Amino acid sequence: MRFACLTGAAPGADLQAQCAAIADAGCAGVETIVFPHTQLEQWQLEFRTATANVHLQPVTVILGGLALFAGNQSAYVREAMQAIAEVNAAVLLTPEYQSQNPLPLFPPHPRPPVEEQARVDRALDEVSIHATQFNARVFLEPITQFESRFWRDVDTVRRVCERLNNPLVQVVLDFHNMNITEADMNQSIDMAGPHIGHVHLADNNRRLPGYGHIAFADGLRTLREVGYTGWFSFECAISHNYFSGELRRCMAWLEGLH
Repeated sequence: MRFACLTGAAPGADLQAQCAAIADAGCAGVETIVFPHTQLEQWQLEFRTATANVHLQPVTVILGGLALFAGNQSAYVREAMQAIAEVNAAVLLTPEYQSQNPLPLFPPHPRPPVEEQARVDRALDEVSIHATQFNARVFLEPITQFESRFWRDVDTVRRVCERLNNPLVQVVLDFHNMNITEADMNQSIDMAGPHIGHVHLADNNRRLPGYGHIAFADGLRTLREVGYTGWFSFECAISHNYFSGELRRCMAWLEGLH
């Protein structure tokens, strides 16, 4: 298994310190995030230096702050995708990320307005074009009904990938999210099969795998059965006081399950 970790989960005040902590814990790769206000050229320099100094492989970069339904972020998306491709990482995105008010507690969940869905679809068409233009892998992440009106299950994003029909565009599976959104997690993994490009690791309580109740042995077995060979990235809470030890123990445990 190839493990990466989100910089935001690691101790340290900057990318250099966070990457050093991730490498010290035994991970081979790193995931991080950019936002519309990020100065991309400066970020590229800092990220290249931080990863090179500790021999970490850039794996994925999240496009933070997206609101694709607004239809006004084309320039940010294009510039960020090019910058991410230039540091040899994949792009990870979801159309919006925000808590809903009021929270849509009971299904069926209301659909977004038709015009907003149309703007998201057009934005994703552009994303697919940019992926080909920059030769950038793009990972689309389904999240939960508590965080977005869009992409609330794996099948929805699988169908988006099929519509775009671009081998560079694939699905992210997040164990924490699937625990909330999927009726049968392993069935969803099997259904997504060839479209799976990346996996996020977090237990039901957003802590490290093994600190909650998700049956990771079953999920990892299903991923192996569908032929997934990509990265496993920790996107969860990890004690900063025991960061390296906890992460190393968890990776050893997951390797034993896999």
